[in-house]
Amino acid sequence: MEAAAAAAAAGPDDGCYAKSQAGVLSGLGQTLVQLTAADTRALLSDASAVLRSPESQASAAAMVRRLGELNPDIASQFHLKEDAVSGLPLRMLLPAAAAAEKPAVTSFVVVSYCWHYPGWLLAAAAQPIAPGWEISRPMVDAVMGLVKGPGEGVWLDKLCINQASNRDRTAHVAAMDIVYRSARRVAILLEDVQLTADEEAAGLAYAGFYAELSRELAENGLEGAAKSNFLFGYFPRREQQEAAASAASGGSNPLKAGRAFAMKMLGARWYSRAWCAHESRVVPHRKIDNPLFLCYGHDGRVLQFEFRFVHYVSMYLSDNDPSPSDSVSNVHAMSQALNDPNSVTLRQRYWRILKLMPDATQGISAMQHLISILSHGCAQQGDLMSIALNTAGVPLYYRGDAVKTVEDVIWIFSLLVLAAGDVMPLVVDGPESKIVCGTGTGKETLSWMTRPMQGAREEQLLTPWPNSITAATAQYIELD
Repeated sequence: MEAAAAAAAAGPDDGCYAKSQAGVLSGLGQTLVQLTAADTRALLSDASAVLRSPESQASAAAMVRRLGELNPDIASQFHLKEDAVSGLPLRMLLPAAAAAEKPAVTSFVVVSYCWHYPGWLLAAAAQPIAPGWEISRPMVDAVMGLVKGPGEGVWLDKLCINQASNRDRTAHVAAMDIVYRSARRVAILLEDVQLTADEEAAGLAYAGFYAELSRELAENGLEGAAKSNFLFGYFPRREQQEAAASAASGGSNPLKAGRAFAMKMLGARWYSRAWCAHESRVVPHRKIDNPLFLCYGHDGRVLQFEFRFVHYVSMYLSDNDPSPSDSVSNVHAMSQALNDPNSVTLRQRYWRILKLMPDATQGISAMQHLISILSHGCAQQGDLMSIALNTAGVPLYYRGDAVKTVEDVIWIFSLLVLAAGDVMPLVVDGPESKIVCGTGTGKETLSWMTRPMQGAREEQLLTPWPNSITAATAQYIELD
């Protein structure tokens, strides 16, 4: 599809949708603006550079061509990602006063959060709900407080995508990883987390330790064994100092609720949602402008904790947790423990944040990305396809109607992996997968593809016989 066609698929480019939100946002002192094509290109250029490379375009074309040999109908539903990105109608939220000056938007903060629904209990402080944003007003104010200068905007999917337009939504879903990767900073909203006074004191104390640890590391330039020894001993030493100071003053040790702080921070609904996992895994977790958790303090204030701090303190506390061991005896037990939505131990909850770190491993099979995504919830099953494509770095996007169930996602994505020459789908471990045969029949048949729980290995398993599979459907594959 040519770039012009992609722009048409994304919907009108005249800013009508952005203008339609003026009445909703005026009471918040904000304006939704549609960026110029030049500003959009400048903002997304670095993150999308790989899509424009000859290697990426050749790889994408070869993948679609091979997919067409295996299943032409499925192949017709995949398109070059670069086409969607190049025609994206990017919109940003700006303070109304800044928008009136019509500045060039040169950076933005992107929001990662859970959409509200009736059965989800928010923290007591998460009131009132801001119109348009449909999240709690204190969080809205905290996000806008992160904006640096008139040339910086805020991107929030609820408002910056025309949710009533399937075309607009499809284009943005295809480019979602590029949008998040292009942001200066990610704000992660934990609207269901409100710390007690003790938990807040512990969290702030440990955050102070972590900030001092990071500063001393930078100043001293430690490397190798010296760095390891420093890291290993820093928190225990500071804990001992804090305990001694509390005993001397007769006061309460603020660290006593450290485990409770970590359990609550890691127990948020955000960790269980597929799109949230996608947003965390596709963005760079830099030391500067590290992704930022926002939660509520005991008095209703919005507190901020860096992702890297929450990850580190959770690892430290789980390693020293006196609760029963989470050791497991086999791969299936490990997978069940990792994917348990009702995790009750600190070790299990630490695994939740560990799974959301970007994967720096080279040559990892795309199947591993699908496997990790399947453990998260998603309101629209078809989105799992886009999430897996984005997190795996596949330079394609999906636009079709073949995905009705999770099983459809599994076999179609597996077929795409096979088209790339990776036969990992044939050796993954998991239960049998059943596919509905025909629309409205309700009849099921076994698929050649299992419901993957664990790959045989993380790396790609490249076949020396790339053309040995000649055709594939949901029910079977044909071998030469």
